[in-house]
Amino acid sequence: MNAIEFLQQKELKEIITGHIQTAAIYCFGRHATSYNSSRILCPDKEVQKEHIHLYLLVFVYETIENAASDISDKIKTGTEGSLTATILIHHVKTLKNPCHDQRFFFWQVMQNAELLFQDSNRPPYLNLTEIPKRNLKSTSSYVANRSYVIATIWSWVYNDDDVTSSDMVKMSALHQIVEQTCLSLIRVFTGYTPNHFALEYLFTLCEYFTTLTADFFPRQTTEDKSLFKLLKQQPSTLRFSRTNDIDYMHYQLVEERCGKFRMEADILIQNEMERLSKIEDETKKMNN
Repeated sequence: MNAIEFLQQKELKEIITGHIQTAAIYCFGRHATSYNSSRILCPDKEVQKEHIHLYLLVFVYETIENAASDISDKIKTGTEGSLTATILIHHVKTLKNPCHDQRFFFWQVMQNAELLFQDSNRPPYLNLTEIPKRNLKSTSSYVANRSYVIATIWSWVYNDDDVTSSDMVKMSALHQIVEQTCLSLIRVFTGYTPNHFALEYLFTLCEYFTTLTADFFPRQTTEDKSLFKLLKQQPSTLRFSRTNDIDYMHYQLVEERCGKFRMEADILIQNEMERLSKIEDETKKMNN
């Protein structure tokens, strides 16, 4: 760890512990990208900078509304954008009896991730009688339920000739379809079940293990951001919507991307489930 990294980690800990009563902070992943930054006074001289995105699991003693997004904003602002973070916040009480896959995820992080902070007086403790394993039956059931929701919404909106839906209503349906797809991806590839559901948050979690969300829903150009803004609107916006609130061409483009995203995600999920099942079968054979 060099000096800059140490100072950034110190600032990171201060931001989180200053916002919420914290038991522990684990860093279980990071993405680093380099970029050129131009100087206003010397435009011909560019400075090479690095942006680091962190994935943090934070155990806390209290519950504060919107804590994850507020902390993420403080980290980005406090480090002038050089550090950003996806924050997974869970109360220490959740360690007492998490579901099988969540227990597996917590254990993996607590065993293998980088410990950035721990309350020495009350460290978080995961009560275990044996090393957790993936519960593929539970995961398969979870994915099947998400697929049922997706198929139902898709059928209601797109396959019922007797119903004429506005593009705004259809966009809300696409939001739900993409959200459900992301939840399946995250559960299958990590064993984790999110407790925060903003679409950008779910996309970033997916980008921990795949580029799929970034490939189909890039957020780089002005047009990209405009299309994503349409997709990420919560269904509650329907309370104030009008029939033609969305440009038809924009809607068509988002719908096409969502359909392709859904199909590619299904392939990824199936392949990963088959891989995990194969590993489980091989492990059983070795133990018999």
